[in-house]
Amino acid sequence: MYVHTRVGLLAAFAGWFAVNAMTALGQTPDVSAQNQPTANKIFQLSPNDDRIQLIGRIDDRNPVKPRFAYPGSEIRLRLHGATLRLVISGDSDKSALTVVVDHGAPRLQLLHAGSNDFAINAVPAEGDHTIEIIKRTETWQGILTFESIRLPEGVTLLPPPLRSTRKLMFVGDSVTCGAGVNNNATCKPDPESPANDVYNSYGLLLGRRLDAETQLVCYGGRGLVRDYRGLGIADGVLNAPEFQTLAVPSDAPEGRVAWDANRFQPDAIVFSLGTNDFNLEKTKPLDEPQWIESYSSLLHSARALYPKAKFLVTEGAIVTDPLLRSMLEKAVEKSADPLVSYVPSQHYPGNGCDGHPTAAQHLQMTDDFEPILRARLGW
Repeated sequence: MYVHTRVGLLAAFAGWFAVNAMTALGQTPDVSAQNQPTANKIFQLSPNDDRIQLIGRIDDRNPVKPRFAYPGSEIRLRLHGATLRLVISGDSDKSALTVVVDHGAPRLQLLHAGSNDFAINAVPAEGDHTIEIIKRTETWQGILTFESIRLPEGVTLLPPPLRSTRKLMFVGDSVTCGAGVNNNATCKPDPESPANDVYNSYGLLLGRRLDAETQLVCYGGRGLVRDYRGLGIADGVLNAPEFQTLAVPSDAPEGRVAWDANRFQPDAIVFSLGTNDFNLEKTKPLDEPQWIESYSSLLHSARALYPKAKFLVTEGAIVTDPLLRSMLEKAVEKSADPLVSYVPSQHYPGNGCDGHPTAAQHLQMTDDFEPILRARLGW
């Protein structure tokens, strides 16, 4: 169960009052990495403070205003004290976060377009706490900018948690992004409880089970050569070969931000692609040899970026057409790479009104893949 909080008018007024009180005193809110008190004994920290960890593919070209596009991107820190305030801005009303304190129950934090300033409270207040703030929603639902952290007097950040030496990456579509995990019984959209819930997706669940830092490189509705509508790069639509190299995947060329693969070298990459390519298979069949060649090329280009990683290729939980499995097996064979293997996925039907796997089914997917990854990696 999620503990549900929402940014309210009271928090917004408190932020406005603090800033204006400082302005009236001739002071400017500090956005440096230094711990500096405001007029109201609030310490404001910049995102580039070395006690704050940023996990995932982050656009940090501006280190004091890093941007989060992919779901699963995370802010992680350790706190001595009871509370902190996070200031984060968004470009839509569809973004949300998952907040986890001391590895406890996840809390849903809804966001709105513009600036969001909200409290994260640790219970009990005494002692040291680990705080994880995870982008819950997909790129197309909004990009977030981390502005600052505000600490009341007496609360301090501690050295960050140790980062795991194990690393996993998952390249996929909406299932990998956690779409539909939190669907209700009728699949009717509920603004107060978004269906996207990447924290409980199979990729992040596997990361937690295997104690591995995890990157999700996923985009809902996209495939290998075409999206669910049949559109590809010639139509100005990114698919996996294009977005796998990006920190910010954008169909508009000016919005794309490149990612340096040297910053994160995974032990294994799970490729779960093909569902959206097959969406129009009955009316607009794929060119099988060309698709196989395209997948083999994707594996070759990924190998150039990740020379030591083991690649696991799977079809995902939705499509049951045996043709997709056959094409994947042929693509793996064509790659002629001894570190690439095909791994079959089990089919999971969703909840009847939506084909995306449910939270319980993501747990089953995690159970399916955990022994395979442990065996491949010796973990």
